[in-house]
Amino acid sequence: MRKKRVTGRFYIFLLGLLVIAFLILRPTLFPGSRETVIMMANSSQRQTVDCVIIRDESVTASDSTARVEYIAPEDSLVAAGANVANLYTTGYSESLLDNLEATRKKIQEYHKQLLANIVDEELNRLDRVVAYMALEFKNLITRQTTGNLKTVTSQLETAMVNRQEYLRQNKRGDSKLTKLYDEENTRLASIQSWRKASTADRDGVVSFYIDGYERDLTPDGLNNLSISDVRTVLGGGNLANTKATRNDGIYRIVDQDRWYVAVLSAGSLWTPMVGQDNYYMQLEGFDDLTFTASVYSVQKENGTTLAVFEIHDPIGPLIYRRSGKAKLSITLTGLSVRTDALYNENGQMGVWVYDVPGGTFVPVEVLSTDGSIAMIQPLVEGALQLGQTVLIK
Repeated sequence: MRKKRVTGRFYIFLLGLLVIAFLILRPTLFPGSRETVIMMANSSQRQTVDCVIIRDESVTASDSTARVEYIAPEDSLVAAGANVANLYTTGYSESLLDNLEATRKKIQEYHKQLLANIVDEELNRLDRVVAYMALEFKNLITRQTTGNLKTVTSQLETAMVNRQEYLRQNKRGDSKLTKLYDEENTRLASIQSWRKASTADRDGVVSFYIDGYERDLTPDGLNNLSISDVRTVLGGGNLANTKATRNDGIYRIVDQDRWYVAVLSAGSLWTPMVGQDNYYMQLEGFDDLTFTASVYSVQKENGTTLAVFEIHDPIGPLIYRRSGKAKLSITLTGLSVRTDALYNENGQMGVWVYDVPGGTFVPVEVLSTDGSIAMIQPLVEGALQLGQTVLIK
C-alpha cells in the first residue's frame, strides 16, 4: 500500500486548529484576565496651590552700619561694580548730619539777607520748585493725594540739590559767607570719613527690601528644600538664617530672568514630571501676568507633592512677593490606559503588555488621572505604542 506524503498544507491546517483551540481555551488557561488597548488622549489640568517664590539673589550685609545712603534707585537695573549705596560705619552719628544741615540752613538764610534787596529770578524759581515738591511729598504722606512716593522723594531731593548748587556757584564775596562754606566743607569731610561705597557684585535688579529668607531660599539649596521648609515659610516662620538676614541685610541684587516657584499640592491625582515645560502659571493678585514654567524637581511625602518650577520670564513686581497662591494649568497629549490596567510592581507603576502568555511588565510614569483613565509615559522611550493590548488581571 502506497504511503501518503505529508504536505505543507497539512501543517498550515494543524497550526490553524491550534490557534482556534488556544483562543477557545484562553479564558480557562488565564482565568480572570481581561484586555484593553493603549489609546491616545488629551488631558487638561487646572489647580490653585500654595506657593513660595525662590529668587537667584545675593544679599549685601553689614553688622557695623549706622546709616545707609541709597544711591541706586529701588527696582532699577545695575551693572556689576556700580555704586549701589553709601554705608556709614559704626562711629558715625546722626548728629554729624544734623550739624551739616544746620550749617546749610545758616548759609541759605544768610544768602536771603544778602539778596534781600536784589531780585534773583532763578533763585526764586528754585525756591518755588522746592516748596512745591515739599508740599507734594507732604500730601502723599498724609494721603491727601495719590502718586508714587519714590518718584516724588527723588524729585524733592533733586530740587534741593539744584538750589544748593546754585547758591554755591553764585555766592557773593562776603567773609561770613566764606566762613560758613568752610564750616560746611569741614562737616562734609567729617561725614565722608565714615562713609564707604558699596558696589554691586553682579548684574541685576537692586532692591533695599529684605524679608530674611534670601540666604535660605536659593537656587543652590533647591535639592535640600523640604516640604517642611515650604510650610514654615508659608506660615511666616523662621528658617536657619532668617533672623540674621533681616538684621544685617542692606540690599539685594536679583536675577530678574531666572527664578523658581515651589508649590505644595495634597492628594495623589497630580503627578508632575521633571522636565515638563508646558505649564502656565499665574500668581494670585497678578492676574495680568502669565508665566511659562518647567518642572525642576518633584518630591512626595505622606500624600503631599512638592514641585519646584523654573521660570525664565522677567520677574517684574514679584521681586517683592515671597509666598501666596499660584494658579497652574497644563494641557497634555499622549498615551493613556484605563486605570485598572495599572499595576504596582515592587513600588513601580506599569502595565502588562500582552505580547506573550501572561504578558510583559512595562514600567510607566503616570502623568495624570481622572480616576478612570490615566495618561502614561513609558520609562523607556518607545516601549509602548498606540493600539497595543494590555492585560487587566
